[in-house]
Amino acid sequence: MSSNFDFIWKVVIGGAGGVGKTSLLHRYIHREFKEDMKMTIGCQFHTQQLVRQNQNISIVMWDLGGQERFRFIQPEYVRGAAGAIVLFDLSDHRTFDNVTEEWIPLIRNNANPSIPILLVGSKMDLVDEQTYQVMQLEAQRLVEQHKLAGFTTVSSKWNVNVDETILYMVDFLIWQSSQLGKAAGGSEFVA
Repeated sequence: MSSNFDFIWKVVIGGAGGVGKTSLLHRYIHREFKEDMKMTIGCQFHTQQLVRQNQNISIVMWDLGGQERFRFIQPEYVRGAAGAIVLFDLSDHRTFDNVTEEWIPLIRNNANPSIPILLVGSKMDLVDEQTYQVMQLEAQRLVEQHKLAGFTTVSSKWNVNVDETILYMVDFLIWQSSQLGKAAGGSEFVA
């Protein structure tokens, strides 16, 4: 089965409980928004096949439960990930602090230290313009400080930047794989 794909990647989706990880994935996969999503218990995963940049790709997205009680098992879920998307709720600054206190260390300590991590501010439909601007500035500083792959904002409710977020990660992984292939003398690289 793996011979049908140019790349098969595991991407973990992390962040504090209630930041919208499951809503983001549900919107991306099922093209709908559910007002009251159930809490993710431990981990759920979703596989999506797509063609991007003339590459056949299978991306397995692991939705990690954000509650503290699941932390003990999460290092196992993170192992082997090619990329990570970490969400915080733009309307709840505690979830932003949680990114540097828990999620970046969890990912960097249990996956390849150079794993691309995309920071995502969710629920942009819940904040006013001033809060939005302040959080964008703080997030950009965090991206630079921790050498993250980038930052974007999303609204699963309004369907803003949902597809773009997932495709940005896919494009980044394609680019990263091409760089690794060049570094290895042009040999083919499959994650």
